Amino acid sequence: MTDQPSSPARLFGLLAREASVGVIIRRGPTRWAQLIKWDTKKDTFEPGQWFQGHIYERRCDISPNGKLLIYFAQKINARTIADKEYTYAWTAISKPPYFTALALWPKGDCWNGGGLFKDDKTVLLNSANNPHPNHQPKGLTILASQFAPGEDAPIYHPKLEREGWKAVHMSETHRRRPDTWTKLDRSGRFELTMHVSIDFQAYGGYYVLTFKVRDLKREIDFPIDGHVTWADWDQRNRLVFARDGKLFASTPQNFVERQLADFNDYQPEPMEAPDWAKKW
Repeated sequence: MTDQPSSPARLFGLLAREASVGVIIRRGPTRWAQLIKWDTKKDTFEPGQWFQGHIYERRCDISPNGKLLIYFAQKINARTIADKEYTYAWTAISKPPYFTALALWPKGDCWNGGGLFKDDKTVLLNSANNPHPNHQPKGLTILASQFAPGEDAPIYHPKLEREGWKAVHMSETHRRRPDTWTKLDRSGRFELTMHVSIDFQAYGGYYVLTFKVRDLKREIDFPIDGHVTWADWDQRNRLVFARDGKLFASTPQNFVERQLADFNDYQPEPMEAPDWAKKW
């Protein structure tokens, strides 16, 4: 019997607005996630902590200076379901590439949750819950309940708009979610298009994405082939994208793919956060 190839890791990226920093949220094997810090200037990577549970990557954000991460997590088992203090779902702020919570808001369900950084010192929290007494935010202004009720869209769509994406098509079948977004590169000549479809049985799960780049001057389209799970223009105005557990980059002028990293061989292992990641 021939062994079936394992599923590739799924990658989702967050890019800091004012620093050469990115965070990769890596998913796989099932119910495991890992943080990886990315120096987008040098293209070096720092593998970080693993989490056994679910990270809602579309409700996460990185601070403009790249020093803090806000994320929404779910961990369902007999212990967490019975835990009335932390509950089985929470929003937390940490220092990437570590999940260890500096601030934490117990949620108790998977509606809403997560947040966005308005700036380095101001957090728009997608919840009205109080922080855990042992995990209070310090040096931050917290503006709670800033988004409409829902799951990913009420927080993810404002994040896309903040980062320069524009919704160009509103789906009538996906609860009026915009399912096509575009974003210009820094020159204004090249346009990245992201089309979102929803298929519970499809590759990778709920979100199925397709991307292409259009040269507006020459009116030529360049599809990004394969099962792409994330794409954007980075701080260097490169096209960066994730496909089959690997990270790639190319310049708008030639669209020649260059592999930056392959994260497929990573396996869950215990990792204690260093002291600096446990302190504000």
